[in-house]
Amino acid sequence: MQHRLTIDVFCHAEQTSASAKALAEQRAFARCKIAVRDGGLARAVTHYADHPSPHLIIVEDDGDTATLQSRLDALAQVVEPGRKLIVVGAVNDISVYRRIVSLGVTDYLVSPLSLEGMMDAIERAAHDPKGPERCRLVAVTGARGGVGASTIAHNMAWASARRLNLKTILADMDLTFGTAGLAFNQDPRTAFGEAFNDPERIDITLLERYMTGEDDNLQILSTPGILRHYEGIDEEAVEKTIDLCRQMAKLVIVDVPHVWTDWSEALLMSADETVLVLAPDIANIRDSRNLLDFLNGKRGDSKQVKVVINKSDVAKRTRLLPKDISNTLGIQPVAAIPFDPTTFIEAANDGKMIGDRFKSHKLIGVFTDLVMRTGVRGSVKGAAKPAKKLAFPSLFRKPQPKVA
Repeated sequence: MQHRLTIDVFCHAEQTSASAKALAEQRAFARCKIAVRDGGLARAVTHYADHPSPHLIIVEDDGDTATLQSRLDALAQVVEPGRKLIVVGAVNDISVYRRIVSLGVTDYLVSPLSLEGMMDAIERAAHDPKGPERCRLVAVTGARGGVGASTIAHNMAWASARRLNLKTILADMDLTFGTAGLAFNQDPRTAFGEAFNDPERIDITLLERYMTGEDDNLQILSTPGILRHYEGIDEEAVEKTIDLCRQMAKLVIVDVPHVWTDWSEALLMSADETVLVLAPDIANIRDSRNLLDFLNGKRGDSKQVKVVINKSDVAKRTRLLPKDISNTLGIQPVAAIPFDPTTFIEAANDGKMIGDRFKSHKLIGVFTDLVMRTGVRGSVKGAAKPAKKLAFPSLFRKPQPKVA
């Protein structure tokens, strides 16, 4: 969830320099080694003549297209192959973008570069499009305890596995009172929390021992309900565990309990999508406002928290309607789930999800749509088109072995 990269940034504009310096303060990049230098692309050429190349290089240039390309040619001669490059240029033209990217450059952006723009560009650069499809991580939490966030996380996992046919892992991080296993009528032999007793031993084989599920498409990490303290859980251990889960599935849904710790904050900050569930009352609105202000300020405009109103019609008599909550929070909810205690209680008492207990219930579509709103797609994509041959002389590409 957190990047571990070496990044060099060569700036011209003050805003780009300020963004680069602020990058290390962001949780997702706290473990990156970031060096910020003035002088732009011209200085990068002279710098790498005598210094090793990092994983990722960001260079800013104030010249015209011909000057930019000339300097990039010079940079290609001194940078080690296999490195990635993001170019920040002064020319805002789609033809320039296409020309620069066609040379083998990872991305081209227009100067000056904001912090959010820099973070998004690094995220894209860090993902290998030729590698396996990147697993999505969705964190679900409640504004307050008892709002139904766990139930929504469970039904989202069911919809992902059954309706969208995606290999899904549901991780219940309420290590003592978690109900994921109970909700699916599963009986975990060992509590998931035991994995964090010895973080050095955490690997895929160990996690598989803690998983339960009716089939391979949906695996659950939960607890049988044993009362035990899990104190001092290490943030890095949680991160390692979730990263391993992401190697085993197409979608990982983490049910984050209503606690505020380093690891819970890290999950909510670094997830591809964070879903905040609230009920229609004043306390929920207050706490939602606090969480949204904090998380959205850290996650940036492109990764805003998604809001779900549960029991949306329970407060009709008080006239606290979804539109009132939306206006107060300044955000449009992605779903408003009506108050239907009979349906949910019957399903829970049978150890089933809504879709298993009521085959044609309208909430099945709601949960499926909610999963898809997190960026998940269940349809099988067609074969990728072959990549065009790059004209740029081996820059930022690993050399290919010669065939005799």
